[in-house]
Amino acid sequence: MLQKNGNIIRNANGLRSRFNYAEVIRVALNHESRGRPKFAMLIADWTGASDRTAENWMNGVTGPSGAYLIYLMQRSDEVLKTVLALAQRREILNAVYKQEKLQEQERQSKVSAPRLSDRSLQPPVVPVHVPDDPVGVPDPGIWLGTRQLWFIGQLELDRNVRAEHIASAFDVSVKTGKRDIALLKGQGIVSYVGSTRRGRYVLAR
Repeated sequence: MLQKNGNIIRNANGLRSRFNYAEVIRVALNHESRGRPKFAMLIADWTGASDRTAENWMNGVTGPSGAYLIYLMQRSDEVLKTVLALAQRREILNAVYKQEKLQEQERQSKVSAPRLSDRSLQPPVVPVHVPDDPVGVPDPGIWLGTRQLWFIGQLELDRNVRAEHIASAFDVSVKTGKRDIALLKGQGIVSYVGSTRRGRYVLAR
């Protein structure tokens, strides 16, 4: 059973888990908001928390605990998926992503959008067993892991982030951070621009 002390989640042995709880919730909420203004007020309505508390969650200052987290999981698909990933409930998470994929295909067919290519519908081939942190690495059938979503979120905020920043935020090795970025580059989600020393990663849009 996980025990929460402040914003550091510890396992039954009292050891620190390999993720920053407040940060991964921040990433989930910002993806859920999709840039909508005053989203913190909507979160406050969902949970009964104050606007300031909701803003702290969205900024990664603190993470929701107790009933607040349950209320968020009821209303936010991104928070629900994040918690399932952190709990390593891959079988449930796979089912969620499969259902989302079916819903998206149905929506695309209704609006007569161009059919997605077979390659774009296939999940990325990524390693299942990563010694540093298997929680943050997506399994086959999962589009992106927690760390990859965090990295994309930082780029959306126009921040110059690299593998070292992933390693620091999630307590993993720089090698694992580079592997995460390589996955995003391979899927055409991010690209590197500029010189080796002074360049940076950007969203490939």
